[in-house]
Amino acid sequence: MKEIYVLGLDVSMNSTGWAVLGVKGQSVRLVDSGIIKANTKQSHGKRLRNQREKFKEIIEKYKPQFVAREAGFSRHIKATQTLFKAYGVTEEFFAEDDLVEYAAATIKKVVTGSGKASKTEVESAIRYELNLPDDFEFQSDDESDAIAVGFTIIEKEKLRG
Repeated sequence: MKEIYVLGLDVSMNSTGWAVLGVKGQSVRLVDSGIIKANTKQSHGKRLRNQREKFKEIIEKYKPQFVAREAGFSRHIKATQTLFKAYGVTEEFFAEDDLVEYAAATIKKVVTGSGKASKTEVESAIRYELNLPDDFEFQSDDESDAIAVGFTIIEKEKLRG
């Protein structure tokens, strides 16, 4: 049985979380994860290009069969407009990969059982589900959110088994 790779993304302009999870039979493991940290002194265009280049590296290295991201949401007009520039790059880059999108409440519900779970509860559930060592440290909430997105597509698309 061949292992399937899944890419989860928590997209933002300044710190995009990403995670590659491997699925083989009933087993799910964290293959690699991190954040794409932007230099906030750079123009949006340069930040987006950097993000796109990192996406290319990840795709070339792991060749994921499934890609998912957390759905965007709006709070403030200017912040939302900026965020959706990053979403546009993701949309374009993964156009051939049937990018799937999940609302934050859906991700929380799949991972923890509650759509209103806290960041801490999501992290704890991920640690448990992926059997991460106690000393594993998430670089940021963006990274743990990306792992949760990857776990969600595995559960929603019934990739285990």
